[in-house]
Amino acid sequence: MIFNLMKDVPWMFVIAGIIWLFVAIVFFKKLFQKNNSFVAKYKLLLIVIPIAVIATLIDIWIFIYYIPTHFKKHTTEQIASLAVADVTDELNQIPNTDTLQINHSIKRKDTLTNKLAAANSTAKIYTTNKASIRFFSSTPTEDIEATNTNAVSSFNKLTGEIRFVALIKGFQFENELMQDHFNTAEYMNSDSFPKSEFKGNVLNMKEVDFTKNGTYPVMVSGLLTIHGITHTISAQGSILINNGKISTKSVFKVNHYNYGITTNEIADKLEITVTATYN
Repeated sequence: MIFNLMKDVPWMFVIAGIIWLFVAIVFFKKLFQKNNSFVAKYKLLLIVIPIAVIATLIDIWIFIYYIPTHFKKHTTEQIASLAVADVTDELNQIPNTDTLQINHSIKRKDTLTNKLAAANSTAKIYTTNKASIRFFSSTPTEDIEATNTNAVSSFNKLTGEIRFVALIKGFQFENELMQDHFNTAEYMNSDSFPKSEFKGNVLNMKEVDFTKNGTYPVMVSGLLTIHGITHTISAQGSILINNGKISTKSVFKVNHYNYGITTNEIADKLEITVTATYN
C-alpha cells in the first residue's frame, strides 16, 4: 500500500526536495564555520540559493507543461478514451491458444463496457460491445458469409474518431466445418492473430447535425489490421441520428491478399459490412 502511495507522489516534489536538501546541507555546513564576516561565511550559500530557486521554477514549469499527468486533470472525453483503451488492452492480452481465456475475455468485455457508461454519460464518446461485422464472399463455387455481433466499438462525437475491435473466433458461420476451417492457419490463423482492429476518423464531421434526425453520408479513413498486417483504408459510410441515438454503417471491400491470406477458395475481394448502435 505504501509503495502504491509513493508511486502517486509527483516526481516534481521529489526533484524539488533534492534541490533544497542540497541547499540545507550547504547551510548547516557553513553554519558551524567560524568566520567573522557574514559575506565570507555565507558566500557560497548566497550563490546556491538563487540557483536552487531557478532550478525549482524550471522543475515546476517542466512538469506542468510537458508532464501534465500529475497536474492537469483529464477531461471527460479523455477519461472515456482511456476507459475504451482498457477494453482494447483486455483483448490484446488474450492468450493466443487458450479458448477458455478468450471466452472469459468476452465476458470481461461486457463488464468493462458497463463501467464505461458512467464516463460516457457526460462525455462525447459513445461505446458499444454489440457492433456487427459481416463479411461476404461470392464465387462460382459457393457463397461464404459470416457475422460477428460482439465487436467492441467507440465513437467520439467531437473529434470523429471511431474504433472497432473484434475477436476472429467470434465470427459465426452456418456451417460449423467452415467455421473451423476459417480459423486455421491457412485462413485467419486466429490462434496467432486473435483479433482484428480498425482505428480511424470520420473526415466530414461538420456535415453531421447530431441535433436533427436523419441519415448523414460520411467518409471514414484509418488503419485496418487483419491477420497481423495493417493498411490504410478509406470507405464511405453513414451516420444515423434517431432521437439522440447514434448508429453507424459502412460497406466496403477488402482484398484478402493484402493481408497475407493467400487462399484462392474465396473471392479476391471480400465485402465487409460494419454496423453499430452506440449507447
